[in-house]
Amino acid sequence: MENTEEKKAVGRIIRVSKAGWGFISSRDIQFTRIFFHWTALRQDTLTFTELHTGMYVEFTPVQVPSKGYRALHVRVIDKPVVEVSDGTEVIEYPADEDEVSELSEQQ
Repeated sequence: MENTEEKKAVGRIIRVSKAGWGFISSRDIQFTRIFFHWTALRQDTLTFTELHTGMYVEFTPVQVPSKGYRALHVRVIDKPVVEVSDGTEVIEYPADEDEVSELSEQQ
């Protein structure tokens, strides 16, 4: 597998299979379905059986030669806030586990 600099990306789950795999769609990697396996989920996030279509996730994209992209280090995040200023889109989302925990406790 070819690593793409441990760059994080944000996307939404577009399919979850009962067999333990799914696909993510992301603006960071347009026009591509990004495969993920249940083993790619981080331990500090939801379990695979709790995932569903439409959830927002943060992940590390890795390009696999002749197969496309695969998501590693997947974790569920709150819906990102999109701000547009000067025609530039800025996506803000919780940066680490502590911030996600604080948001969960507030709700």
